[in-house]
Amino acid sequence: MAISREVFVLDNGAYTAKVGISNSEHPRVIPNCIMKAKSERRRPFVGDQLEDCRDASGLFYILPFQKGYLVNWDVQKNVWDYIFSKECCPANFSETPLVVTEPYFNFPSIQEAMTEIFFEEYECKSLLRINAGDLSCYNYKKKNPGTLCCLLVDSGYSFTHVVPYIKGKKLKQGIRRIDVGGKMLTNHLKEIISYRQLHVMDETHVMNQVKEDACFVSQNFFRDMDIARKRDKENTIARDYVLPDFTTLRRGYVRSIDPVDKAGESEQVISQK
Repeated sequence: MAISREVFVLDNGAYTAKVGISNSEHPRVIPNCIMKAKSERRRPFVGDQLEDCRDASGLFYILPFQKGYLVNWDVQKNVWDYIFSKECCPANFSETPLVVTEPYFNFPSIQEAMTEIFFEEYECKSLLRINAGDLSCYNYKKKNPGTLCCLLVDSGYSFTHVVPYIKGKKLKQGIRRIDVGGKMLTNHLKEIISYRQLHVMDETHVMNQVKEDACFVSQNFFRDMDIARKRDKENTIARDYVLPDFTTLRRGYVRSIDPVDKAGESEQVISQK
């Protein structure tokens, strides 16, 4: 009997799901949510169907995860149905094993429900539930076989975990959870911009794109703060962000601040000056 070397991997994150076959170079990244737009209230957009939306302003998110744990099974099942469909990432689980990730210290009730859905609804041949950090540690040890220990920082949508691994096994009593993730950073950015320039509290999708395009992790915080306080050309950090109008521009972009370069009449710009 030939052993299948192909494994279907589902990294089921709270914000995006990363899916693909284990031997493929790049996974497919799909938003793990259902979205509704003001312009098309009757149609829900599942996963990356958002690309079909003509006006993505004022999006309303319906998320399967709350505070990092899977709680809305109806939404998650709809997203999984789309992911495993022919138009996305078709898979035959009766022949292909499935690896699915779960958060650290996941509740037994969630684990049981997930296992039941995959075996009964999707007729899985075999299933492995595992922490994403365990897979990262395995990959690190494979590339560095002589390493005994490693410290993993897993920063996700709802929180960040700091996990020590010793000889490939996580030290559970040493795991620390910090309630800081991508969601909190996006919400903080929305509050800052709404207070200083433009009301964007309802524009979570657009502000998340602003965060991904314009924000960065400082390698030297105090030096970068000194640069940010400077003016004109001495400030090499400040940028303008041109917001999308969803007519001629579907996604905003970062541009350098130039006193001569004035925004067009139709452009709406977030300025860091």
